[in-house]
Amino acid sequence: MLKIAFVNPPHADWSLANNLTYLLCQSHYQRHGKHEVEWLPAPYKWDKYQSCEEVLEEISDADVIMFSSYVWNYPIVDRIAELASDKIKVLGGPHIGQFRPQYDYICQPTKPGEVFMETLIDKLMGDETEIAWELRSDFKMPFAFDKVDYSVYEDHFDYLKELNDYARQNDLEQFICFETTRGCPYQCVFCEWGGGINTKIMKKETDVVKRDIDAMKKAGYNSAYLTDANFGAFIERDVEIFKYAWKNNFNLTDISTMKSKDLKRRTALIDAWFDVVGSTDFVSDSIVPTVSIQSVSEEAMKVAKRVDLSLEDKLELSRHINKRCVEENLPVPALELILAMPGSTIEDFYREMEIIWNFQAWGSHRHDYMFLPDSTLNSEEYKKEFDIKTVEVYTDIVDEDGIDNINGLYQGRKSHFETILSCYSFGESEMKEMWFMNNAANYMLQNWYPTIQSEINVYEFTRFAYNIIEQLESFEAIRKEIDDIFNPETPPRSIRQLGGRFRLETINEFLEENRLFIINGIFEKCLKTSIQKVS
Repeated sequence: MLKIAFVNPPHADWSLANNLTYLLCQSHYQRHGKHEVEWLPAPYKWDKYQSCEEVLEEISDADVIMFSSYVWNYPIVDRIAELASDKIKVLGGPHIGQFRPQYDYICQPTKPGEVFMETLIDKLMGDETEIAWELRSDFKMPFAFDKVDYSVYEDHFDYLKELNDYARQNDLEQFICFETTRGCPYQCVFCEWGGGINTKIMKKETDVVKRDIDAMKKAGYNSAYLTDANFGAFIERDVEIFKYAWKNNFNLTDISTMKSKDLKRRTALIDAWFDVVGSTDFVSDSIVPTVSIQSVSEEAMKVAKRVDLSLEDKLELSRHINKRCVEENLPVPALELILAMPGSTIEDFYREMEIIWNFQAWGSHRHDYMFLPDSTLNSEEYKKEFDIKTVEVYTDIVDEDGIDNINGLYQGRKSHFETILSCYSFGESEMKEMWFMNNAANYMLQNWYPTIQSEINVYEFTRFAYNIIEQLESFEAIRKEIDDIFNPETPPRSIRQLGGRFRLETINEFLEENRLFIINGIFEKCLKTSIQKVS
């Protein structure tokens, strides 16, 4: 009997692993496979493992090991694969890139793993068949996600309860993923999500979705990370699902709303969501749907092949959501903005400050532009077309808030990726300015701007602030460190650290130390600008 295992280290070792893909493959093969297979339990005690060897020991009986590769876990994944020299190794996930020699089979990153594993297992068992979605094959097999009539959470109830019990006992994040749709009709160059770029959206039957929620709730979970790429695309269905979960005290978090140029449609979705939730004592900002904006630059949206609202409509939507949050006493949602998209300018960057101010979204910073290995963004043709230059950086496998991991397996692990340095619409010095202000502006807007907002608009306030900051002698050390981070000729550095600490800590401390000088300088610039306008 073929024995199969699965490895997918979480983004941090204080979180449960996301083993949903593995469970989906099992449920699918149990119904459509031809052979008897033993699926070994996927490792989940990432807060306890001290070495990759220890993880491998837990699944040592496996003949085949499946690996899910992401930017935060690929160093660990690759090391375990290297150690498993006597196993058949299968790679999937969005962080694949060039063929990695330690793997025997690689699934296309946007294709369904269920069908891939079905055909791979049959092949390994001696059947005359090709492998669907294999990176080196054009063979295809349809996957009718919208015809799935079973609940994967019901199928694996005992295992999921075991995971949740372990999380509760060890004070871990009770993380679990949930999908009700698969596919995405858009072709955004930076994304590999959605189960296939530029495909129709397939939606699971509503009654099956409700069974999924019931099973997760019964297993002890009170929330799930919703992976749907376009929540609200089927507004009546999607709101019904959210309402069902909410009424059963089960929260769908990190909701990514539909991409549409229709402001009325986007507003109607937000209002329908607020009608379900109403006033609540919840304090987590993850309960409010995220707002996918990316950039205020319509040129950047065009270059990224991103369908979205116009600039004015984005501003109007941001004001509307902020108004509803205030009315219902809810935390503002996370903003999905990307730092320095090709086609945008530094003027666009400062115009985005108005959206951040409207939301009062102080915890939302633009994401560092990550060039995923298999995305269009990372292709040489795309880089050449838009004169894009990149620089290699890394993260040290901590989350966006700089929270430390627990044990030795995670600490010191570096996840390298390419980020943007310059392009046809902005230069290197402008990129460095935007990177600094992306980390500094929220603090200044939250703590300083309210006292002078009647004197100056958000755009001028943040732009004036940097003009003053860059003249400070005490800024020189930070400037040199930023120069080094974005220098392709020097060894890669962490993009999330400055001065040996999480970048926000260093920058906020610098701002406070120079608070009076910066604010006085802004007042002087306001005065000079007013005099010039009168003249």
